[in-house]
Amino acid sequence: MSENKESAAKEEVKAVKTHYDLKKEQREKNKKREQRELMLWKIAGAVIILAIVAFIAYFPVKKYMTMNETVCTIGGRDISRIEYDYNYNMVKNAYLNSYGSYLSMYGMDLNNIESQYYDQVLTFGDYFQKETVERIKQTVALSEEIKAEGYTCDVSEDYDRYLENMRTGAEASQMSLGDYYKDSLGEYATERRVEKYVKEALVISEFTDHKQNSFEPSDDEISARYTEDAGDYDLFDYRITKVDAVLPTEPTELADEGATVPEGGVYTPSQAEIDAAMAEAKTAADAAEKTVNTSGELHEGEKSSQAVYQIRNWLTDPSRVKGDTTVIEAEYSNCYYAVGYIGRYMDEKTTYNIRMIVSEEADGATIYGEYVANGSTEDAFADLVPKYSMADNGNGGLYEGIEGTELSDGLNKWITDPARVYGDVTTYVDEENSQTYVVYFVGGGKPSWYYTIRNLIRSESMDAYLSGLTATVTVDDPKGNLKYIALEEAAAFLEEAQGVTTGE
Repeated sequence: MSENKESAAKEEVKAVKTHYDLKKEQREKNKKREQRELMLWKIAGAVIILAIVAFIAYFPVKKYMTMNETVCTIGGRDISRIEYDYNYNMVKNAYLNSYGSYLSMYGMDLNNIESQYYDQVLTFGDYFQKETVERIKQTVALSEEIKAEGYTCDVSEDYDRYLENMRTGAEASQMSLGDYYKDSLGEYATERRVEKYVKEALVISEFTDHKQNSFEPSDDEISARYTEDAGDYDLFDYRITKVDAVLPTEPTELADEGATVPEGGVYTPSQAEIDAAMAEAKTAADAAEKTVNTSGELHEGEKSSQAVYQIRNWLTDPSRVKGDTTVIEAEYSNCYYAVGYIGRYMDEKTTYNIRMIVSEEADGATIYGEYVANGSTEDAFADLVPKYSMADNGNGGLYEGIEGTELSDGLNKWITDPARVYGDVTTYVDEENSQTYVVYFVGGGKPSWYYTIRNLIRSESMDAYLSGLTATVTVDDPKGNLKYIALEEAAAFLEEAQGVTTGE
């Protein structure tokens, strides 16, 4: 019994912990907890670091994927975002350069042009997209044609000029070169990324010039076209008097009920008011017709395309004779035209043929010296065109049908000088544009109408050639990126459905 008590007492002594023991135990627990928390923080930190790395890496990866995504497939060629954007912006920029001022006149915001409607179905953005696909179709088809024909050309100098133009454009726009590429050719465009597309376009341009020069119509074809469409090529003399309807600027007794002049705006006349004003204008135009052959505004040597369109059919009517007069209504312009016919004739303006080298270097004397050293012949001059000219037309620099108004005043005077003879050569420096011209005079050309028709037939032949090439080029859009396709299909479906319901 006593042994048991002693043993229990010893165990009790063991069980009693001093203040020191408790502190030591607590330190051990804290140490283990800190180690555990440190481990957790290390794990969490590693996860966070990985997340940050992934987050940072996401953007270049996403950018790379976007740049190289296949927007669509055209003629079996996968079109990347960079190639698509390059072509889209080329289409858009060319359109705005041609028609931007015209669109602005009608109140369109060129900075937001893509969201505005081009027609009843497509916005300008959709239209640019459609034209982009057509441009790429031609590029794909012509690239294959170039390979098939084994056509080659050196566009290194053209590409150098392109780079210089981009640098000049960036400076003029007060932008960095990188920003200018993006602004001009797309969000992901850089000089390096678009290089192959630019060079491809330059080669295609050379090839199409070469090809179009091969579509040479015969003199019989040109004469037949003139006979068929003489009204498009002849020149006309006539007199014309315009009589505008005087529309009311505020409501009259013929106004629509409740019509008012909007505050700060312009009054819109009723149809009855317009009809009344047009009736008065018709009376005045009938009176003007009686004197139009003597007092009307004289127009001489105009093509029918230069006349106001309302009078063109009357003017080109083969039965028209000198002294004929008429009054023609221009309904949408709210006016009448009193017209007096004088006559028509072929466009026989004198033209000239020249060969020309255009250089961005001040090397006129060097070119001329090499021309002389090579024999001072027309062939010797033509041989220098590919070497020196920035405007090589693939035809030895030959330009036919020059009327003496297309170039600078100094060159025009030299070309049209009556003393000019075959083989004359001149150099001319255009200081404003930093260009040097070396011109070889070939001689007088054929009448102006001849070249107008020849160029038209060439253009038609080229269009037919391109249409034939692209007719079988397929467009695959599995992702639905080409919005215009769905819009046009929907519009065609609705038009067909409307025709069914109306019995048309």
